[in-house]
Amino acid sequence: MKKLTTKKWFACCAIMPLTLYINASQAALLSVKLQPSDPHWQLLINNNLLSPTDIKIEPNERSFAQQVKPLLEQGNYQSVANLFKQRELNNDSPALQLLRGQVLLTLKQFKEAELALKASLSTIPDLVKAHQGLSLLYMQQGSYKQAQPHLTRCIELGQADAQVYAQLAYIHVQAEQPWSAIAAYRQALMLEPQQTQYQQGLLFSLISAGDLSQAQVLLKELLNASPENSELWLQRAQIALQQNNNKQALASIEVALKLAPTNANNQLLAAQLHLTQGSYSRSVDLLNKALANTESAHLDEATAVSMQTLNWLIAQQKWAQAKQLIAKLTPFSNKLSKQSQAELSVYSAQLAIEQGNLKQATKRLNKALAIDPNLGDALLSLATIYQQQNQLTQARLMYVRAQALPDFQLSAWLGLAQIEIDSKNYKQALNQLKKAFNANPQRQDLLTNIRALEGLIQREG
Repeated sequence: MKKLTTKKWFACCAIMPLTLYINASQAALLSVKLQPSDPHWQLLINNNLLSPTDIKIEPNERSFAQQVKPLLEQGNYQSVANLFKQRELNNDSPALQLLRGQVLLTLKQFKEAELALKASLSTIPDLVKAHQGLSLLYMQQGSYKQAQPHLTRCIELGQADAQVYAQLAYIHVQAEQPWSAIAAYRQALMLEPQQTQYQQGLLFSLISAGDLSQAQVLLKELLNASPENSELWLQRAQIALQQNNNKQALASIEVALKLAPTNANNQLLAAQLHLTQGSYSRSVDLLNKALANTESAHLDEATAVSMQTLNWLIAQQKWAQAKQLIAKLTPFSNKLSKQSQAELSVYSAQLAIEQGNLKQATKRLNKALAIDPNLGDALLSLATIYQQQNQLTQARLMYVRAQALPDFQLSAWLGLAQIEIDSKNYKQALNQLKKAFNANPQRQDLLTNIRALEGLIQREG
């Protein structure tokens, strides 16, 4: 009978890349990380010290009013604040308490502004401008839950303007309540239909809610008006990704990159999309730029995407691009997690194997195992190298370690079987094959080899 050869088994236990790469079926999971535009809420200070329809200052406060009026008209709010420091807050009328709060809020003196606005509300609970001031104060501090009741109260009092609705919409966006945000933004746009900030907020909310048809209509209008707005192109990419249209998403991202060429987030997303389209060189070029431009705060994301890409490149045997990316990642190795350091060493080893440098590959694999002794791919790769070099004792040790790892048992059993076949220990090889088949009964090729090996054993007695 023809002898079972090393070549016949080697395909079962060949060096394998790590299984971290993104495959084509996962492309739809890519998403643009959009955030609602930072709003620029405006505080309107009553420079006329409250109209006749509002609460009025006390007669004994008129001289002070005449003193601050020209300063308010000049926008010299710091001088007004200095004058207020000479007065006791609790001795002022609600009108001056409100004005003090507005001025201090404009100067971003939030603690003092909050005290003044609350003081005015303690006397007149339905003072709309005080509610508006407090809502804006909390919005600027990111305290959206505190802002919401004041905005709601403004609406209940029937004196909500477009900004109140827009602020309420923004709170719903932050709370991930897109349908509520849509309703509020539409109310704001009824009052100020040309306000771009509100239009973009509505667009963001429509995309978040999955109402892509309405989002596309609005986006087309916004792009016609502002074709150089990179954020709008990102949102176009987001819609395309949700529709599984990677080509349109990529085209949109490339436009966004031209408008904001140093944006690392755009570079990373474009790199991933190019990878799904088979544009390996462009993907690596973008990753190189992202790693060069990325600040430390975003380095983890940049290196993570680069590591995923590197895995994909090696799986596709794109060695030239893999070599470039390894060279770019290596200076960052000390900033990677221990697990990523080990994986990078395995990738480097696989590149060394491709280049025929088994000595360098062995060194890098051992380095990976020093970091993570249970890195199955490194164990199998090292076992294969030892097997090729006929260092069977070392190879057997690597396979024994790998068979303790559930995801790598099959390859380890097949590798051990191959060693026993090479050593003509057919009974031991048969035991390993039976382990593999019992764990994987669907593998009829294993059963065929088991029967052939059993026949060989019988003939050799």
